[in-house]
Order: sequence, then structure tokens, then C-alpha cells
Amino acid sequence: MTDRLSPGHLRLAGSRLTMHAVVAATYAFLLLAPLVVIYYSFSPGVVLEGPAEGMTLRWYRNFAQQPRLVSGFGYSLLIAVFSSLAATAIGVPAALGLTRSQLPGRRLLLAVLLSPLTLPGIVLAIGILMVIVAIVQPLTHVRLVGGVLPLLAAHLIVTIPWVIRTVVASLETMDITIEEAARGLGATAVDTFRLVTLPAIAPGVVAGAIFAFIVSFGNFALSLFFTSGTVTTLPVAVFQYIDQFQDPTVAAASSVVIAITTIVVLVADRVAHFTRRPSAVGQEHRS
Repeated sequence: MTDRLSPGHLRLAGSRLTMHAVVAATYAFLLLAPLVVIYYSFSPGVVLEGPAEGMTLRWYRNFAQQPRLVSGFGYSLLIAVFSSLAATAIGVPAALGLTRSQLPGRRLLLAVLLSPLTLPGIVLAIGILMVIVAIVQPLTHVRLVGGVLPLLAAHLIVTIPWVIRTVVASLETMDITIEEAARGLGATAVDTFRLVTLPAIAPGVVAGAIFAFIVSFGNFALSLFFTSGTVTTLPVAVFQYIDQFQDPTVAAASSVVIAITTIVVLVADRVAHFTRRPSAVGQEHRS
């Protein structure tokens, strides 16, 4: 009993309590903004007031009646889904090659592939636009700005690095002797990746796909330069809407995005959990 009340234990308990308080305050600060947005989306008036006198779905109905916002939501969802799938399909093999091969200069190549993450979005968007307009379009004689495919390609530039980053981290922390044991027992390279490597790095793959989806869905800079009058993403449509109107319709649209993002994260977490289970069960049987 006296040991638990010693100065050392009291300092340790105080440090843990302080750390928990800081973590709780950080989470509260991060959650405050989306909670205010959700609260504002049900506000009966245009001005945010608290406590509000009653709640309403008026702004959600108004959001559904805005063709520009609904179309932007559909394009954002479409681009984000295909962008995350394509980024995962490209990023996983790229990360595998960068970590498991003896490619000369692979560290430099990895730094180049991850460089879009370090550049401001507006600078990256202007640079890509200038290259396409000044070099690519004159050579191909094809209009590459304002369509779905060019917009998807532009989003891949910022989504692929997220997948590579998370998968490389998973591969570097993985026990490589498991792969060597599988190859030693006669498994092919494809079977080793499918049965050993992929289940082990599944959390990194899922995390990369989630980051790719969220980054693509909420990207504004690239979308601003690559959209057109017929193809517009939700962030650009919201920007255009608030330039003319100031009401909680944007908050309603943001609440829908928050709900979809939360669902995607929860589903992906379940998928990663069930993907890890077979390998964990196999390790228990081997032990």
C-alpha cells in the first residue's frame, strides 16, 4: 500500500492522468468542428444560434433540390471510389517493388513518388495544369481538361502516394522471414504474396485505400482546375454555392459527407479485421 503511495508512483499516475487529459482535449477539439457543422445543418434559421428553437430537415431537402450540389456529390463519389481502387491497384505493387527488390536508387525513387504529399495542393494543381496545357495537349491534340478521366488521372497523382506510403510502412515492419519460409517450402512468388504477404499488410492496404478515398473526395485544388461546366465535384460546387448563398445547405452537404466518410472507415476497419483473422489463426496453430 505504501509503495502505491510513494512519490514515484504518484508522479507516474500524475503523468498518465495529464497525458489522458491532453489526448481527451485533443479529440474534443478535433470533433468540435464536425459536431458544430452537423448541429448547424439542423438549424431552423440561417444564422447559427444555440440553443436552437427546434430542429428541421429543411436544408437537407434544399441540398437534394440543388442540381449542382447533387451532381457534384455524385462526381466526387465516383472519382473517389475509382481513384482509391486504382491507387490501391497501382500503389501496392509499387510499394512491394520498392521494398523487396534490389532496384538501384529505390530510396530516391520512393522520395520522388511521395513528393506530391509535400507540395501545397494549389502549387501541385497549377504545375500539372501548365504541363498538360502547354506540353501534353499540343502533342496529343486531345482536350485533357474538364472531363471525368482527366480529373481521375489528376486525383491519382495525390492518391497513389498515400497508398505507397502506408503499404511501404507495413512491408518494412513485416517479418520477412515468413515470406522466405513460404518460398523455401515451394510457394511461388504469386502464392507467397497472396497467402502470406497480403494478409500481413492488409491493415496498411486498407488504410491507404481509406486515405486515398478521403483525399480524393475532399480535394479542392486539383478539382478546381480540372472541372468544367458539366463535370464538377462537390468541393467546387460548394465553393460556388457559398459565393451566392449563405445558409446551412452547405452544412447539410458536409454532414452527408461526414456520415459517408464514417461509414467507409468503419466498413474498412471491419474488412481489415476479418482479413487479419486467418493469418492470426494460422500463427496460433503453428505455435
